[in-house]
Amino acid sequence: MEKNQTAKGLRKNSMLIALGGVLLVMLILVLGTIWMGQAAKKSAEESVTTVSHLYLDELAGRREQVVADNLKGRIEDMNTALGMIEPEDLQDEEHLQAYQAKIKKYFRLEKFAFIDEGGVIHTSMGQRYDIDQYNFNYQTIKGAEISIKNLKQKDKTVIIAQPVDLNLAGKKLVVCFEEISMDEMLSGVSMHSQKTNATFSNIYTNTGVALTDQILGGLAVEDNLLEALEHADYLDGYSYEKVCDDFANLTKGETEFTYDGIRETLSYAPIEGTNWMLTYLIRVSVITDKIGTYSNRIINRSILLSIVTILIMLAILAYILIQNKKNMQLLLATETAEAEARTRQEELDYRISVQKQLEEQSQALSDALTTAEDANKAKTAFLSNMSHEIRTPMNAIIGLDNIALNDPETPEKTKDYLKKIGDSADHLLGLINDILDMSRIESGRLVLRNEEFSLQKLLEGINVMFNGQCMDRRLDYQCHIKGQLDEYYIGDDMKLKQVLINILGNAVKFTPEGGSVELEAEKKAEFDGQTTLQFKISDTGIGMSKEFLPHIFDTFAQEDSSTTNKYGSSGLGMAITKNIVEMMNGDIKVESEKGKGTTFTFTVTLMNSERTIADNLNHTVDLKKMCVLIVDDDPIACEHAQLVLSKAGIAAESAESGTQAIEMVNLRNARMNPYNLILVDWKMPEMDGIETTRRIREIVGDESAIIILTAYQWEDVLEEATAAGVDSFLAKPLFAATVIDEFKAAMNKKGIAISKETRKADLSGRHILLAEDVQVNAEIMMMVLEGREMEADLAENGKIAVEKFESHEPGYYDAILMDVRMPEMDGLEATKTIRAMERPDAKTIPIIALTANAFDEDVQRSMQAGLNAHLSKPVQTDVLYETLENLIQD
Repeated sequence: MEKNQTAKGLRKNSMLIALGGVLLVMLILVLGTIWMGQAAKKSAEESVTTVSHLYLDELAGRREQVVADNLKGRIEDMNTALGMIEPEDLQDEEHLQAYQAKIKKYFRLEKFAFIDEGGVIHTSMGQRYDIDQYNFNYQTIKGAEISIKNLKQKDKTVIIAQPVDLNLAGKKLVVCFEEISMDEMLSGVSMHSQKTNATFSNIYTNTGVALTDQILGGLAVEDNLLEALEHADYLDGYSYEKVCDDFANLTKGETEFTYDGIRETLSYAPIEGTNWMLTYLIRVSVITDKIGTYSNRIINRSILLSIVTILIMLAILAYILIQNKKNMQLLLATETAEAEARTRQEELDYRISVQKQLEEQSQALSDALTTAEDANKAKTAFLSNMSHEIRTPMNAIIGLDNIALNDPETPEKTKDYLKKIGDSADHLLGLINDILDMSRIESGRLVLRNEEFSLQKLLEGINVMFNGQCMDRRLDYQCHIKGQLDEYYIGDDMKLKQVLINILGNAVKFTPEGGSVELEAEKKAEFDGQTTLQFKISDTGIGMSKEFLPHIFDTFAQEDSSTTNKYGSSGLGMAITKNIVEMMNGDIKVESEKGKGTTFTFTVTLMNSERTIADNLNHTVDLKKMCVLIVDDDPIACEHAQLVLSKAGIAAESAESGTQAIEMVNLRNARMNPYNLILVDWKMPEMDGIETTRRIREIVGDESAIIILTAYQWEDVLEEATAAGVDSFLAKPLFAATVIDEFKAAMNKKGIAISKETRKADLSGRHILLAEDVQVNAEIMMMVLEGREMEADLAENGKIAVEKFESHEPGYYDAILMDVRMPEMDGLEATKTIRAMERPDAKTIPIIALTANAFDEDVQRSMQAGLNAHLSKPVQTDVLYETLENLIQD
């Protein structure tokens, strides 16, 4: 009896403990879910505020620049129009009016007029005497002035005036002005609110009068921005007085306030050459409300998932307690059995009890496994949804950031801000990608591709990426290849690139200024159509302690949590790296010493490709007859270059200094057997690559092609190197296909330069094919060509230009003026198509690029496409005439 009571007491205590444990787990799950959701919501709102400031500052600055450039363009158009006036246009009023009508049509002007010294306005429709309606003084104007007509009315117009000195039939014309509607003035600049009613753009005078849209996006009841802002409640650090001072002094700035219960952020910037301020407004409340909605949905789903989990746990607990109760009853019943059968019965009951417990435990484990799998699926779905929700706005941020960063009109200071925005966005996306990759690995859904890829291009991409990063951080970056690697392999190049980026990224991140980072690639074994490659990444960074090394590949492992804030890390990169390496039948190990640096060594196994270097080489170059000189102070680099070139059938010699190279070139030149190609390392002691090139050019002239080899960015010395006689640049490590391509390009350039003639051609009566998709630019260019009695045919895009050239007999066109950026087919593609035609004039007709792209790389692309000259817009008339005179052949 006493034993039965004890058993009941134990069962009761066990039930209470189990029930209390379940309730505690339930409370922790619910509170933890709510706390994590609120924390995520708060972090998202803070991120929105930060990104909004950067986003507003950039958009306001860019649109201000666009408006300012439009105004400058109008002034330049006026100067162009004044430059087109002829003496006969000033004979009388009738001729002047005809000239004005023509200018209004070409430049899409509301009014193009002159003012004489008596204040009479001469328009294309006759004389007017309402000079008092304009806000400029025609008697004292000294330079170009911009003003607004009808400032307090809806039909505002922009007035651009500047002084002139012209005589019209005895009358002195002192001012020329044009009148443009505000809509035409702001064409190309979106000043309308977005569909979400969350962003608004506007232009105001420095006194607060709106020139375009409604005040504060239609929210304000006042007619003046500054009057409306006087009734706003400002956040800490912002004030109404500061806004007024900025507007009065035409100073760029931003402010945050609440107006009529709605929180808003306003960024403003002055427009150069005017007293206007361009503003960009974001209604932060709209964005934060949407974030709050998403966060609440996530919290609700998480709470529901926690409740379902708890119910399953309660069901399992109840089932176990019921079974325990039945077992106890059976055990107590057996104790009342006969004494002679007690031993056998106890043994039998014990076996039955054990068997049932095993079955129950097996079932419980199966149920627990199912629950864990469901939870893992829910976690994956949650991460996927969160990734989508975060990527959607991040995509817009990164897209706009890239567009603005690649805009040639973006100021350098703004580009620096844009790069920081892009870096932050890329870092955030990197964290998201790491979490998703780890989730795929844990769920077994990460698979490898088996596709043919170029190891050369993979390493070139890695070197370009990290060479730039190391230059910015003042680190020495080197990439070496030991022995001979094949050009192509079969495997997952994206995963291999991810591993290299993860390890090299950490090496650069944790190496202080003045240190070095080195990447070394080597073939370790080859068997049965497969090759094992070894990659070693070494740095002289902060290193790691021996105690932490065994945990380096654990998830969320960090030796010092303070480095998270200093360097930024998800703690997943090394875990992902190890899993990918092992999936590629390789292994990874690390050696490190605190304060001295770290070395990662990993291997991967790839399938061999039947594709060889010879398959990629253009046989227009006889490789067996080529002789190459390699100049590098590193004997290993010389040996590697000779090995790479010899595999392609190219004979190569080496020199370990500039002095030795000059002696070898002198000897060859004296024997009338110069080198076809000379590869010179940029960074060498005593005499660097540029000085070596200059000395060699004094010996060989233009007979040999000279290419600089470097592991650094060469843009900083491009002009100096070109002046010294360098034909091209190549990044280390060396690959044969790249060397041959650069050699052919260099020799082609030399052939064009040698065949150039200096005579002048007569332009009168020449037939010119003009490819231009912008109608205004086309009309102006045709007028310029007509000024030298040339006849022009217009093609609206590159495809039409190709068709027109092909449809006329050979020799009909004397030259082609080709805009680079056009729809359907751009200028570079059109030029390549024309050059490839099988007709006598396709290779010889001068093709001249007309483009706003004025960078050196743009000029190089034009030349590589087969264009003869590259003229940047706006094109100078004299330069165009001179180019045509030099290039047109009789």
